[in-house]
Amino acid sequence: MRFAAVAAAGLLVTVALGACGAGAKHSSSAASTGTETAAGTGTATSSTPSTTSSSTTSSGPGQPDDGHGKRAGKGLSAAPSGLAQTAGYGTYERCQGTCTGAVPAALRRPLKLPSDDSGPCPITIHTQGPAAPHELPAGVGFHTVDGSQWLQAEVTWTVAGSYAGPLLIRGEMVGGGALGFGTGATPYDELQLLDAGEGAPRIVGNGRAWITDTRIRTGGCYAYQVDGTSFSEVVVFRAVD
Repeated sequence: MRFAAVAAAGLLVTVALGACGAGAKHSSSAASTGTETAAGTGTATSSTPSTTSSSTTSSGPGQPDDGHGKRAGKGLSAAPSGLAQTAGYGTYERCQGTCTGAVPAALRRPLKLPSDDSGPCPITIHTQGPAAPHELPAGVGFHTVDGSQWLQAEVTWTVAGSYAGPLLIRGEMVGGGALGFGTGATPYDELQLLDAGEGAPRIVGNGRAWITDTRIRTGGCYAYQVDGTSFSEVVVFRAVD
């Protein structure tokens, strides 16, 4: 079965083309502090597969489970093996402004990520919407971290001023395998973002930005799912170690 390309409403993503496991090493790209950039610009198509990587079960009223299992005492899903559970906005290391609380339960939609069909990595080029990982290269370069088995790459996320709500960002390796976030020896399982992050670039039109760290164990084809109050989008990229 080939990956299905579906244009999902609401999210703008900029990622270059490539193939899983191919290409030379590149350093990850993030906008420099103090640089003013526009969110929500450019044209292209997106690869948003229609398959669902996780089964969906109910975990209580208003608390849909994303398929990884139930989080004890919270009615939410457990962190995948090897990852720590995100506590909320404050788990993000560069949090400033609102750093208490967590994303609304309604953002925790079931993950709908591509399955592995042994074909090329269906890298997302671009979609219309308010949020985007900023200037990812064809192969996102990951590097080792002292004291950790998880590789690391810096990724800057931006959102246009037209969207003022929270973001929930999760992900997996295409075909199976965990993806985490953060700078610690043990990454956490998801990004919960609200106010613009410390040291992030300025975004024209009162937009927001966050300098973040994506963590993986090995190179390959990976997918983020980005959820806002009014949109949900899958972003596929190729990681190079």
